[in-house]
Amino acid sequence: MFSNVVNELVALDDASLVARIEANELERRRLDAEMSAALAVAKARSVHQSDGHRSMAAFCRARLNWSTTEASRRLAVARAVDGLAGFGDGWWSGRFGWSQTQKLSMTSANPRIRDELDAFVPQLLEHAEQMPYRDFAAIVDHVESQLDEDGTHDDRDVSVEGRRARVVGVAGTLDVSATGGDGLTAAEMVAIHERFVDLEFRADIDACREHFGDDADGHPLARTDRQRRFDALVAIFRTAASTEHIATTAAEPLVNVVIDAHTWGRTLIAAGLTTGHDLDGNPIDPFTGLSAERSHDVLDLVDANRSMCATTNGVPVHTHDVLRAALAGHVRRVVLDSDRVIIDQGRRQRLFTGTARRAARLLIRRCEHAGC
Repeated sequence: MFSNVVNELVALDDASLVARIEANELERRRLDAEMSAALAVAKARSVHQSDGHRSMAAFCRARLNWSTTEASRRLAVARAVDGLAGFGDGWWSGRFGWSQTQKLSMTSANPRIRDELDAFVPQLLEHAEQMPYRDFAAIVDHVESQLDEDGTHDDRDVSVEGRRARVVGVAGTLDVSATGGDGLTAAEMVAIHERFVDLEFRADIDACREHFGDDADGHPLARTDRQRRFDALVAIFRTAASTEHIATTAAEPLVNVVIDAHTWGRTLIAAGLTTGHDLDGNPIDPFTGLSAERSHDVLDLVDANRSMCATTNGVPVHTHDVLRAALAGHVRRVVLDSDRVIIDQGRRQRLFTGTARRAARLLIRRCEHAGC
């Protein structure tokens, strides 16, 4: 029984245990791919009707005891496997797992880009296999935003219009929540909170060193990370309350936005701030005025080195928000060419000193150790 399996695993050495985990993951991917194919075939045959159910979701709930949420996710993935060429093959062979599969299936469910997405699938599948999930998800989001600019803008406007927040006391405890807004505002608020968290962390380190001296490294800090994050939020509120006058001008920027030259050029052209054609109507590069090739192709959108519009923490940002921020000067805009060389930079700077450190922080957003 299961206890025998546990005993067998306990008896394995570390290398054998890791090999067993990897083998199980590959088998799980194969089984998940097969399940998706089976669901797609069952849907095509209307098996749920012959089994007495009104929908495949109801069939899955009754036959497999799935929750409504799981049934919806599994059926969405089954539709993607059935509709995207090469998707099922890559999953079956273990090239990528459930997270990448679900991300791509959610994107393929967008009816406004379904037909155009096919051209990008082969390279997206390569990224699914080779990239950390976070980077892959950012590429998929960028492709969707570029193929569905109007829809992305509408979603952003709805989010801004529906923004809301509340700070209430519930049974003597604090409940803080906020939803909506735009990507830049969200990134700025996160950056502010992280700055205060860092101050609380440094305060704990200083207190530990003052109390234990040279032996400080051998003692735990007074607060956990969760406690410091709560206290940082309190500090933000108290700092705001202690300010005699509310600032009418923006503070030095806390957020850096990285955008590729092609996307930035298209944004400027769309806003009427520059031109993309010469006097004869031929396309030109908005930065150099030299003749430009085709406006964009598959490689432009799915190559992480060529296409980007996000904060340095990888949060996707709509180009309209980048334009507004660039005009106001509240963030630092950094434009990269296809070789990831900085070719244009906003006038404001914060925190970074020296070209080498600035470039490193812009081009490498996190620890390069796998899984960190």
